[in-house]
Amino acid sequence: MMTIEEFIARRLNRQRAAAEFAQNLEHDFRDSGREIKYQWVRLVRPKGVRSAPSEVFIPGALTPHETLRQLAVLRLIFHEHAPDADGRCTHDSVAWPCPTIRSIAAIWSDHRDYRSEWAVDR
Repeated sequence: MMTIEEFIARRLNRQRAAAEFAQNLEHDFRDSGREIKYQWVRLVRPKGVRSAPSEVFIPGALTPHETLRQLAVLRLIFHEHAPDADGRCTHDSVAWPCPTIRSIAAIWSDHRDYRSEWAVDR
């Protein structure tokens, strides 16, 4: 069974690989003279639904550079909250996995390998 450390490390590594691949595609597009646009997505309220605004604009995917920066921050936080020899968080001196590590794992709570016992509110 996968530990929370392994789970987070795999998610971070896979997202980094995807962002690096996308970054290389950006270079290929720019070299070909094509323009890259990151656009917003427009969602329109379905008919008969009154509880939502009529139109909502949400940002599209982050650029590869933004993704890599966010992953670097998550990785730094992840490493700062490592377990010590006594099974406590080296940063907060609370039982490990600490709420910070659980919160990072929760980013991927819909992943098939995520375990409910890692939830922050347990």
